[in-house]
Amino acid sequence: MARRLLLLASIVLLAVPRLAWAQQGSVVRAGELRAGDLVVLGRGAVVEGVLAGTVVAVGGSVRVAGRVDKDVIAFGGNVILDDGAEVRGNVLVVGGVVRFDGGSRQAVGGRVLSVGELEAAFAAELQTSPLAARPVSGLLLAFRLLLLALWLAVGLLLLRLGPRPVSAAAGSLPQSLATVAAIGAAGVLSSLLVSAFLLLVLPAMAGLLFTALLLTILMAAKVFGLAAVFVAIGRRVTRGAKRGSPFFGDPAALAVGLALLGVASLIPVAGPLVWAVASLLGIGATLVVVSRRNELRPAF
Repeated sequence: MARRLLLLASIVLLAVPRLAWAQQGSVVRAGELRAGDLVVLGRGAVVEGVLAGTVVAVGGSVRVAGRVDKDVIAFGGNVILDDGAEVRGNVLVVGGVVRFDGGSRQAVGGRVLSVGELEAAFAAELQTSPLAARPVSGLLLAFRLLLLALWLAVGLLLLRLGPRPVSAAAGSLPQSLATVAAIGAAGVLSSLLVSAFLLLVLPAMAGLLFTALLLTILMAAKVFGLAAVFVAIGRRVTRGAKRGSPFFGDPAALAVGLALLGVASLIPVAGPLVWAVASLLGIGATLVVVSRRNELRPAF
């Protein structure tokens, strides 16, 4: 499984630079009329003339001084609307801001959607340990406890619906921790590269749709895998529990593991790193279980 993922990542990694080299330039100059969409990766896009499609920038900003007949989308960058800019569709910015440098809100025919400031605010809060804050924010603590309760509910539901796969995923972690982490990292990298590939070769909206689907699958793998990580950690702590004890069994192990990892996630600086490593392990464990799904089917 790990070899397949690494092979896929290598193929897409080789393909993306070639496609990026072959695509049209990232600048629509004044007086130029360009048909179709403009998709750029790792750099900015500039529209000074007229673009009859959608602009998508991944890892770069978009500056519009001319006209875009459809949407303007930036992931990991800003959208700057200069004086005389016109966007007839929507403006969507993820991880950045929308700036009106001489332009105005009326220059956008559709909606302006930016999650940059909100995302930054949540990231700042969630990466700061409330245990180290003075004074402690009751609202932040309540939010964290709610998240932990949701993780517990989802984990218990997964144990109820699929005890064998969760148990198998948890069992794969202590045996080959480094391998599982490598598989998880390869899965994330492959998803990123495939997304970049699709954004280049497909129309903008279709590429975004398939990218959203990949992200949804990756998130589902993370949720399932983290439940397995919680169980694996809890098993190590409760391995001496006797039958009939409150700490006996995988549901108790899941609760204990979640509590320990939840406390660790509150540590400043190290907390997000701990959760990121746990997420990679979880995704890797999910991929391992998927590759062994035939072994886990009950025999009739």
